[in-house]
This record gives sequence, C-alpha cells and structure tokens, in this order.
Amino acid sequence: MTEKIDRRGMLRLAAGAGLMAASGSSVRAASDAPIVLGGLNQSLTGIAIQVMVNQKIDRKYGVAVEYRTYPTLDAVFNALRGQQVDVTSGGWTATAQFREKGFPLLMFFPIGRGNSLEVLVPKDSPYKTLADLKGKRIGSYAGAAGTATVLMRVITRKYFGYDPADSGNLQFASNALLPTLMDKGDLAGALMADPVCAKALVSEKYRSIGNLPEIYTKEVGSEFFWIGYSTNEAFAKKNPETLRSFTKAWVEAVAYVRANPDVYDSYVKALGFEGKLATFLRDRVNDDYTLQWDQARIDNMRQFAEFARSVMGPGYLDKFLPEAFTLDFVPKAT
Repeated sequence: MTEKIDRRGMLRLAAGAGLMAASGSSVRAASDAPIVLGGLNQSLTGIAIQVMVNQKIDRKYGVAVEYRTYPTLDAVFNALRGQQVDVTSGGWTATAQFREKGFPLLMFFPIGRGNSLEVLVPKDSPYKTLADLKGKRIGSYAGAAGTATVLMRVITRKYFGYDPADSGNLQFASNALLPTLMDKGDLAGALMADPVCAKALVSEKYRSIGNLPEIYTKEVGSEFFWIGYSTNEAFAKKNPETLRSFTKAWVEAVAYVRANPDVYDSYVKALGFEGKLATFLRDRVNDDYTLQWDQARIDNMRQFAEFARSVMGPGYLDKFLPEAFTLDFVPKAT
C-alpha cells in the first residue's frame, strides 16, 4: 500500500496512525514535467516535500511532484527498481549495493546526514551504553541492508566488541512499531529515526544510549552521510533537465523549511504532539538536512564502505562503484 501526494486531491503523508493532510488542488500545467517520488513513511524527507508541493516550489521550476510513501525501505527500493517511481529517498549503501548487483540505480543528491539515528531503550532500562546491549535483542527500522543498520553494526563491531547480527539478536520492524516492542520486552533497545525517535524521546518513556553518527565522527574523524535521492539511470538519461529542476526545487524547499519553523506545526499535530516536540523535531531535522554533494563527500562514503565490507562480509559492497553516484545534477551557483 502507498499514500500519494498530488494536486488532484489532498496532500497525504503517513504519520503515526493517521494521515497529515493539506490542500493542494491546482491542476498540473501541461509544461510541468511529472516526477513520481517514493519515500519511507514518517521520514524527515516528508517535511520539505510537503513544503515543496504546498508552496508550489516544484512548479516554479517546471516539475510536478507526486509523492508516494511506503512502509519499509525494501518496498521503497523495490518500487524504484520496478520503475513504479522515478526517484526515491533512501540510504546510499542500498543504492550502491543494488548498483553492484547489476541494477542501474544512481544517487544524484543528498538529503540527510543521519544525526537523529539513535539507539533507544526504555527509561527504566538498566542499559547505559551500546556495550550493555551485547547479547541482547536489538531492533532496527532500516532493514538488513539499510544504511542505518549497517552503521550500527560497524560501530558495535569496531568499538563495542560485538555484532548483534552474528547471534541472531538483530530484529527488524517499522519505526512506529519499535517502541511497542520495547514496551512488551521483546526488544532491549532499538535503532530509530525521526520523527518517531523524537516523539519517543520527548515522551520521556525512552532515552538514548548512543547517537550513531556522533560516535562514528568521534572515532573515525569524518562526517557520516546517511540518505539521498536516487533514480534509475534510464530515467536520468531521458530526463536530465527534470532532475536538475527537482534538485533546485529541493534546495529551495529546504531553505523555506529552515526559515519558516511554523511548517512543522501540521506535521507534529499529525503525530499527536505539539509544543515541545515541535521545537525539538524542528531543530533536529534542520540540523540533519544537508546540501553538500561533492567529491569530498563521496570519498568519505568510500571510507565507510570499507568499514561496512569488513563487518558485512563478502558480497556486500565488494566494489565501491563510482557510477553509482553522480554530481551531474547539482544546481549551478548563480
């Protein structure tokens, strides 16, 4: 099942148990190039996409975005591989791995650094650090090959002496379900991402025992990169100007979000929280968005790929293929 954003009806973004809706009823101009964008339910991408659509920033650059959300990252990438969507947001390691296995996916612009990727435990849990979760059951929202999951495994293996996947203690579930599984005692801790992670922290029922990108930067000395926009190579070759226009619209949408904190209001209300959560989420998301897409960033990704390969073993990012990433659609400075 997917949810769609288009101008024929209501803007819909899955958030918690309900849907966030905002008006958007204008008809697409004949000159606007359509682009179907797939993403994960309850992701930080949705905030700027909502702004892009509602404020008609996409139309300003001659594109018309239709947004479809999916419950899992596997579903997102399957939709891209099957050409059900033109562009997806997701972890860069998944794009690189699919490319290595012969699927012509291509990452062309960044979204987030991953600063909100945290391992949470119940407030009254005895566990204080990631070291305490050795031998315990840990959940992850990101799937077995998700970039966030791989980051957690790299960190626990290299710096805490264990890999939860080795003992069968690594479990996967949707972001929204992970707190429930911790409440039931099925999980000792869980790797989560915003906005659900922010909601859990503000509720004060859970606490963080490890911000993964912070640990990575401290130990490695370079900034971690998390998610970006990917497309099929065939779509990129056929529609280069559409992708250039999309990236321009995305850059302006992120700037709008950062300059207008009230855009978070409807998003947070859909989660069932106001006030403190709105401020907390806004600051975290604004800090996480990144527009840096250059060779230096790709070189840092190559370094992480080497770490990931040492943990995941043969068959995972055996080669870091340069053709999985392109700088061709970075907006030119004016």
